[in-house]
Amino acid sequence: MYQENDYTKPDQNADDVVYWMQITNDERAGMEALYVKYTRELFRLGMSIKGDRSLVKDCIQEVFLQIWQYRHTVKATDNVKLYLFKCLSNKIHKEVGKDKKRYGHLDTDLETEVEQETGAGASFMSLEKKISLNNALSQIPSRQKEVIHLLYYENHSYEDISKIMGINVQSVYTLAWKALANLKKRMVLVWFFYLLF
Repeated sequence: MYQENDYTKPDQNADDVVYWMQITNDERAGMEALYVKYTRELFRLGMSIKGDRSLVKDCIQEVFLQIWQYRHTVKATDNVKLYLFKCLSNKIHKEVGKDKKRYGHLDTDLETEVEQETGAGASFMSLEKKISLNNALSQIPSRQKEVIHLLYYENHSYEDISKIMGINVQSVYTLAWKALANLKKRMVLVWFFYLLF
């Protein structure tokens, strides 16, 4: 059943535009409203890119600090949520890149706890399936994790994902296809292992 995405609702976008105008007019209330409204979603997105809670929290803080710092020169946007998602994605990838240069290739360690909110169809999944899916997700590249999160957990369109990730729409389709193929392969291996033991 089709359900309209939250980020396309006119009232929500209208509220966001008001908050954005408040920020550009030096009103902290706009910044606080956006922070309260989107922090949880931004955190979930960040964790899908890099499973490091403190890094994700720091990056979210920095995104909002930079918006406030450059509030007089920041461009107007008709989709504030999309803008925030893109800023966070860029910030995390930049920080991860710095760490790789500094410390060499680091494993992406996704935390083992299973989030309570794991998507629309997850309520009927058994705990074993959730854990298996979480483990499979932790083993695929970060860009593939990000596209899966944006598609299936945040319900973004391919066009929006291309803007958030800074790649063309065809690349989003390719990345999503590779991610799903990777997950399928890893899930089959996990279930085969369970059957043996």
